[in-house]
Amino acid sequence: MDTRELETLIAVADAQSFHNAANRLGLTQPAVSRRVQRLEQQIGTALFDRTTKPLQPTPAGHRALREARDLLRRLEGFNTTVTGDKMTQGPFRLGLSHGVAPLMAASELRELHQSFPDIALSIKSGWVTELLPLLRRGEIDAMLSLDGLSGNVGIDLSRDLPAHLHSEKLLDDQIVAIGPKSVKTPPTTIDELAQNPMVLMPEGCVFRALGTAWARKNRIDFKSVLEVSALELQIEMVAAGAGYGIMARRFCLHSPARDNIRILDIPGMNWPMAIALIHRRANSDLSDIVDKVRDIVITAGSMSNAHNAQMLSA
Repeated sequence: MDTRELETLIAVADAQSFHNAANRLGLTQPAVSRRVQRLEQQIGTALFDRTTKPLQPTPAGHRALREARDLLRRLEGFNTTVTGDKMTQGPFRLGLSHGVAPLMAASELRELHQSFPDIALSIKSGWVTELLPLLRRGEIDAMLSLDGLSGNVGIDLSRDLPAHLHSEKLLDDQIVAIGPKSVKTPPTTIDELAQNPMVLMPEGCVFRALGTAWARKNRIDFKSVLEVSALELQIEMVAAGAGYGIMARRFCLHSPARDNIRILDIPGMNWPMAIALIHRRANSDLSDIVDKVRDIVITAGSMSNAHNAQMLSA
C-alpha cells in the first residue's frame, strides 16, 4: 500500500470532491481517481459514495480515514524518532463557538490535554463572528463552529474563507424549535408557537434571527420574549416550562435537561446545519492535535445521532 494513496484518500475526504483534491495535491483529477480506485481495489470495497454531492465517505471510508490518519501520524513519529527531531510543544489555541460547546466539554478537553500533556492548551469561547476574525489573524489555531446556513440569515463558513484556512464538516446538525416535555399538546404551527412565551438569546444570535425571520415571513410576531444570554440556561428554562426556544439539536441532546425537553415538529422550523472544524492549512506542527480534536468531536457526537434525536422528539 502506497502512502500517497492514503494521503489522496484524506485529501478527497477533506475537499469533498476529486476535483478540489486534485488542485490541492497538484495532480490531475484522473490521477486522483486512479489512486482512490487502487486503494478501493486493494481493500475490496467502495470508500466514497459517488452519488452524493458534496462527496461523502461510505461507512468503510470513514473507518479507512481513521486508519489512514493514524498510520501517517505514526509514520511521521517514526521518522522523527529516528532523526531525533524535537516535536513542537505548542501552545494550541482552540476557539469554541457557543453552539458546539457541549461536544468539547470538560471530559473531552481533559482527554485532549492527556493526549498532549506537553502542549499548553488555550480555549476561547464566543460567537462565530467573534472567533473567525481571531482565526484569520492567527490569534487562534483552530475553531469549532456551526456552519452551513446561507441566505440573509445565518453563516456559511465555506464561503469567502482565505486560502490559508480550511473548513471541514465533522457532523450534521439542525436548528429546531424546542418546548417543555410536560406540555401534553405542544404547538404544531408557527401561529400556535407565537402565542406562547419565547426564551431566546439576545438580538444578534443566529438561532433567534432564524426564528424571527420565519415568524415575520408568516406575518407573525412573537408576543413575549424572555432574553437569556446563556444557551444552557435557555434549555433549562424551557425544560422548566418558562416558554419555548430555538436551539441546535445536538446542544439539546447533550444538555443535562434533555429528558425534560422536546423537539417540536413545526413546518419550516428545522434548519439544517453542520458542525465544522476550521484550521490553517499549513500547520504541520499542530496537525496531530488538530486530528485529535476532530476525533474527539466525532466520538462525542455519536450520542446525538438520529436515533437519539427521535427519542428526544417522542
